Amino acid sequence: MQPDTTIVLLSAGEGQTQMAVKNTETLPLLMNVAVQDLPGSESLTVLPLPQVSRLEPNGRQVVRFVLTEPAGGISKQYLKRVSFEGIPPRNPEEGKAKITLNVRQTIPMVISPKGLEQHPEPWRKLEIVRAGADALQVRNDSPFVVRMKADAQLKPMNAEVALLKDSYVLPGEKVTVTLPKDVKAAQVQAVRIFPASPWGFAVEPYEIKVSDNAATAS
Repeated sequence: MQPDTTIVLLSAGEGQTQMAVKNTETLPLLMNVAVQDLPGSESLTVLPLPQVSRLEPNGRQVVRFVLTEPAGGISKQYLKRVSFEGIPPRNPEEGKAKITLNVRQTIPMVISPKGLEQHPEPWRKLEIVRAGADALQVRNDSPFVVRMKADAQLKPMNAEVALLKDSYVLPGEKVTVTLPKDVKAAQVQAVRIFPASPWGFAVEPYEIKVSDNAATAS
């Protein structure tokens, strides 16, 4: 199952969007589409239409994604995931063993408020502050979902650190990370992150200066 793009973008103002998916296999597949909630997105329900369809070899299916309830009051982006699973037909030759595998493609879905223009470099909105002697806190006070690698580099010592548990920072989220035992927060001057564009493509590393705003870290 090959989606036309690497991300589903849905505007709450329009209430729906669509994407075409292609069956790149040489046999017909039953495609099952599922929208998966991520933390904080449970209040918004998105229905894929059709949820199940048959795609012939090299065939294409347009899938609509519809918000089941109006979401005009939201003020930030929400993140979900969409999976496209290709289910092969049963083996028609009785008595012959044959192993088949379901292939699933999963991509992010970003739901944006009406009128919010996507920032091309939302990772520039992130802040990193010292949170005590042995920890840093990543803050996203913007309305944008920031996608990036979970691992980062501490500067100037070039130490590796698992900055995030996931590959994204949600709007309003604060993520606290404990530093390696031999690194103190006061020593860290900047953090080099490895972001992805809003459309899922890797971009150049970006360094965020670490501030002393530890008093408000929580």
